[in-house]
Amino acid sequence: MKRFLVFTFAALLVLSFAAAAAAETKVAFSGSYRVRGFYNNNFNLADSSDDEGKSSFFDQRFRLAVKLSPSDNLTLNLNLQALKDNKWGTQSSGLTWKNKPGALGNGAGDAEYNSSFELYRVYMDIKTAYGRFQIGRMTAGAAGLITNGVGGSPIGEDRYAFDSEEQRQRIKFIYNNGPIFVVAGYEKNAEQDSLPALNPAGEEELDQDSVFLLPKYTFGNGAVNCLFVYSLNSTIPGEKITFYIVNPALSLNFGQFSFNAEVKYFSGDMEVANKDMEGLGFYFDASWKYGAGELGAWYLWAQGDDDATDNNIKGKVTSGADFCPLLVAYDIAGVGAMDLNNSANHWSAGLWLDHNITEKLMLHASFGFIKMNETPANVDKSYGSEFDAGLVYKICENLSYEALFGYFMAGDFHKDVLGYDVGNAYAFRHLLTMSF
Repeated sequence: MKRFLVFTFAALLVLSFAAAAAAETKVAFSGSYRVRGFYNNNFNLADSSDDEGKSSFFDQRFRLAVKLSPSDNLTLNLNLQALKDNKWGTQSSGLTWKNKPGALGNGAGDAEYNSSFELYRVYMDIKTAYGRFQIGRMTAGAAGLITNGVGGSPIGEDRYAFDSEEQRQRIKFIYNNGPIFVVAGYEKNAEQDSLPALNPAGEEELDQDSVFLLPKYTFGNGAVNCLFVYSLNSTIPGEKITFYIVNPALSLNFGQFSFNAEVKYFSGDMEVANKDMEGLGFYFDASWKYGAGELGAWYLWAQGDDDATDNNIKGKVTSGADFCPLLVAYDIAGVGAMDLNNSANHWSAGLWLDHNITEKLMLHASFGFIKMNETPANVDKSYGSEFDAGLVYKICENLSYEALFGYFMAGDFHKDVLGYDVGNAYAFRHLLTMSF
């Protein structure tokens, strides 16, 4: 099936694209450099009577985007970065690429690499009379409210539910005609055929491939879209997993008022183990824009697994790696017990306020409450609540400063799981960003 898809895309490309006359290649640059500071208190959720864990550090990241255009119809997009999450005082940086060269497996990245440049995204953009082709390694996020151009507060991280900006290898076709926008393509998620250590039996298709379709329609007061995905995962020797995803989203705008909603449904099957997989999540927000700012509310729900012993594996839809409405609970990821980022089995609701003091200064405040969906009978569902406050100040045209403080009040869930009274936690993050 995958070979047929690849050959079909290649044939369409050859038939539809007429090469432009040779011309001098145009080059365009853009990018950013940021320095962040962190202070985290009680990130380990210690006993309220004990010493609380503390950490403070700086990190940095440099990114460079290059566009090479030999003609009006051809562009090669290069995205490079160095010093990703590189903490001051070390020589180690994170990677957006899956693994450093020569490493086996398909992990989420190598956190102990070096500080050299990484070419983490590169793809061709080819315009034809019938649409555009994008071929290469590109941003995976292309569904839901991201497609409608709707994000969260400009202070803090994005509030894109169920999605992320991870990189994927894709062949993508884009068609746009007035209010109609359609994206279709093939995606390679994992490849193990070519690695003898991971494929000792020499299986031909020990990998994961997906095909997707995303139609979108824009109308007077908003936009609606729906992502359809079918995927075959054979990365586990002797097992085949098939699944599909349906992910509709709606955005509405009525003057000062807006409403956004998104649903994600996952259904899959492990053929050899004879297990079903499922997941369900939904998100919505509503906001009111007044003269100097915006007041909004959000709600997210992600299904949990109510019976871990049956043959139905639930909770396959997570909140998403780019859903970070609260600093401590979601965004201080991987450093403590409050890491809800990209997690299932919980719901959260809250309010946010962004208020412009001047054209250069914006203040932010938010409050959220979190509960677990499925817990053992003796474990309380109350995960906790959090209050955030922050600001963004535009120092000059290409330089801005952002600060965000979060105070997390632990619920009884943590007491029941850990066996002691948990102290509250707080974090402070600030960053200076230069863009060009």
